[in-house]
Amino acid sequence: MTQTILRQMRKNSGIPLKAIARELGIDPGFLSRVERGLVNAPQYIVDKYQEYFGHAFNDHSPASEPTSLREHSAEYHIIQYALPFDEAPQECTEIDLVNTPQTDLDVPPELYLSPNPRLGDLANPATPPKPVAVPYSSNISAGKNTYVYDAHTYHTKVPPQGIGLLIDYYTRPGDVVLDPFCGSGMTGVAATERGRRAILSDLSPAAAFIAYNLTTPIAATRYLDAIESMLKAARPLEHRLYDTHCRTCGRSIPMLYMVWSYGMLCPHCKQEFVLWDVARDERPRVRESKIKTEFDCPHCGEHLKKRELEKTQRYPVQVGYKCCGSGMKEETAHPDEHDLKLLAEIEQHGVPANLWYPTDPFPPGINTKQPISAGITSVDKAYTPRALWAMAYLWDMALRWPDAEVRPKLLFTLTSLYKRVTVFSEFRFWGGSGNTANFNVPAVMNEQNVFKALARKANTISWYFANAPQVPRQLRVSVQSACHLPQIPDKSIDYVFTDPPFGGNINYSEMNFLWESWLRVHTDNTEEAIVNKVQGKSISDYQRLLTDAFSEVRRVLKDDGWLTVVFHNSSARVWDALQNAIVDAGFAIEGTQIFDKRHGTFKQFVSKNAVGYNLVLHCRKSQREQALERNGHQEACRQAVAFIRSELGKAAKQYTVHYLHVAREDEFDYRRLYAAWLADALPRMQIGLSFEEFRALVDQQLPTVLAPQTEEFIPGERSGINGDDVRI
Repeated sequence: MTQTILRQMRKNSGIPLKAIARELGIDPGFLSRVERGLVNAPQYIVDKYQEYFGHAFNDHSPASEPTSLREHSAEYHIIQYALPFDEAPQECTEIDLVNTPQTDLDVPPELYLSPNPRLGDLANPATPPKPVAVPYSSNISAGKNTYVYDAHTYHTKVPPQGIGLLIDYYTRPGDVVLDPFCGSGMTGVAATERGRRAILSDLSPAAAFIAYNLTTPIAATRYLDAIESMLKAARPLEHRLYDTHCRTCGRSIPMLYMVWSYGMLCPHCKQEFVLWDVARDERPRVRESKIKTEFDCPHCGEHLKKRELEKTQRYPVQVGYKCCGSGMKEETAHPDEHDLKLLAEIEQHGVPANLWYPTDPFPPGINTKQPISAGITSVDKAYTPRALWAMAYLWDMALRWPDAEVRPKLLFTLTSLYKRVTVFSEFRFWGGSGNTANFNVPAVMNEQNVFKALARKANTISWYFANAPQVPRQLRVSVQSACHLPQIPDKSIDYVFTDPPFGGNINYSEMNFLWESWLRVHTDNTEEAIVNKVQGKSISDYQRLLTDAFSEVRRVLKDDGWLTVVFHNSSARVWDALQNAIVDAGFAIEGTQIFDKRHGTFKQFVSKNAVGYNLVLHCRKSQREQALERNGHQEACRQAVAFIRSELGKAAKQYTVHYLHVAREDEFDYRRLYAAWLADALPRMQIGLSFEEFRALVDQQLPTVLAPQTEEFIPGERSGINGDDVRI
């Protein structure tokens, strides 16, 4: 097959080039060059053209030879499993997978999913750190929409391009950078891309696994070859699990997704109804479509609130697919007899016995309480039977992949799917999936086709791999408490950058339980530095654990090295705990500034008392204890009011949010002003005001400060709002 044939196949179908480029998630210009034969056609494009347009091409087309279009392709030999309810043997491509799943995921000496015995190898106590007299002082603004940021989800991330500014300022090439709360490894990405050596540690095995894979990109072509071979081998199973039929032409086609809705019981008439049938509110503009939170019972007419209703069971209510529609437009339909029969068969047969999947029971917790109360008591129940089968099949194939360097990247691609292929994936009319740090059980759930979700995420990951700097990388990744880093010698680290847990905002050991069940190793949360009533950890426990961690940082940091801490919280008590931990560990806060990620989190959008900007604290070892002002609440309010009046008097426009792409009034940016006050106050005084209290002070001062400035607005007056909304 030549590239010109690809072009002819598409033209015969009548589908515009931009439409198929959008479907494949690639640049239309690149696809045009592929069709014109100017660049070699990647195998996944060839396969997709055959899948979408093969039936539109005449039978006299030259025989296809997809492997001839590969550049530097790897040859794999995959064995397809037999399916219990197949009526006939399936023709399949064979691949040589290793006989036994490789469940030991350590990659010595770089990665251990336990304390890494080689963690201190890169440390160097012999050389002095870069001499830096004053802390970095410019505000940092770094967006989230980058290839590395999008490659794998995690609950919190600091954009590596922002971290890179600080690494460039505080270190030289070859220096050692430590992050003892490494999370997804953004510090390691920023450090190794700049020729620094990175030491990363986290209490969570899932975090360490993600951090290692993001910090060690491989060639994108090599990665995509493996993904394409994997998906090709899995295609018969995809058809068995997900095939529906086009309601226009009757052709069998794997569905994109199935929507499931809970049934609800009316508390008045005790009759059941399907929420989807009653609360669905579809609008001409898809972004305005929603599931209503209040509606009338279809049986008795009583007005109901969704949150107060008792759920019964999930029902399949809609399938989505693409086939012969104009421009590959998505079509939706109600599940028919074939779809329901398929679900029954999968439910009856279950996952084949030769495929392993986790059955770990969810532990008691803040975030696990909701799924447990909904009957989702173990990890396997977090998937539909179909999704669990698909995940088990793909996970087994990845564990038995013959290339040991590619193997963890395939597993990494599967972990990147996270909640989007579980029953925690809420249906949204405009598509996509959210990433909130909870296990909310949605009333209307989106069951995605696992294979297609994998293909989409693989494309995103490949873009990162293709654009990551091709440089030598030196790193060590370990799973252990930040309070104890015995492998690292005293005074051997040049710079420490970290963003520790933000009080009780996120319960990492609970939210990582899903990943870690597949990895077969869980977080030991004994020294997890959070506020969590189920674990019996108070603010004082949180402060103690942070103090221990920062004390260990002080031990391993060179005397003239710098520690940078990124943090945000709306609670004055949590800020006080952080300040006390830093000072009690023997550091002084030398400077602060705002780290603007440019895009708020979901919580910051929906909660008027969530903080929207991170603070950066620059610390050095102190020879004497830093004396922080410990003012009473009244004095803290007085100083805050003075700051508010000063800032608004000289730079009020800086705290106005202008919306360029949505029809919303200008709003006052309370969060930025609070962040600016924190940056000013943190080095010299204890924070005695929560964001909610600070916001009330701002509302008191705005009318008197801004009234003379007619070009500004006052929340609640010209804008018609009260400041409850936030910028994202």
